[in-house]
Amino acid sequence: VDTGTSMLAGPSSVIQDLKDKLKVQSDCSNYDSLPDLGFVVAGHVMNLKPQEYVDNTGGFCSVSFMSLDVPPPNGPLFIFGDPFLRKFYSAYDRVNKKVGFAVARHRDVPE
Repeated sequence: VDTGTSMLAGPSSVIQDLKDKLKVQSDCSNYDSLPDLGFVVAGHVMNLKPQEYVDNTGGFCSVSFMSLDVPPPNGPLFIFGDPFLRKFYSAYDRVNKKVGFAVARHRDVPE
C-alpha cells in the first residue's frame, strides 16, 4: 500500500497479463462491459470496479496500471496505489507490522 503511487503497480509480466485479459479499448467502447478486478488479501477478495481501475477522461480510456520490477529479496511485489486507496480505508499498525482495510464511505459519493 503506497499513498504516493497514483496507479496499481506490479511485475511487468503480471501487469501485461492483466492488460491483455482486460483489453480496455482506448475509445472506451467496452468500458461498460469490463469486469470487476479482485485482489485476494489475507483470504479476502477486494474488488475494484472499472470506474476505479480505468481512467476515463473525455472518451479516452486507459488502465491505471504501471510496471514495477523489484528484484529479490525485496520483490517481486505489487503496490496498491491511489485506485485501491480511494475505495478502501486503510489503518496502519506499525507496532505489529499490519495493515487493515475496510470499504471507504465517501460523503460526496452515493452508495
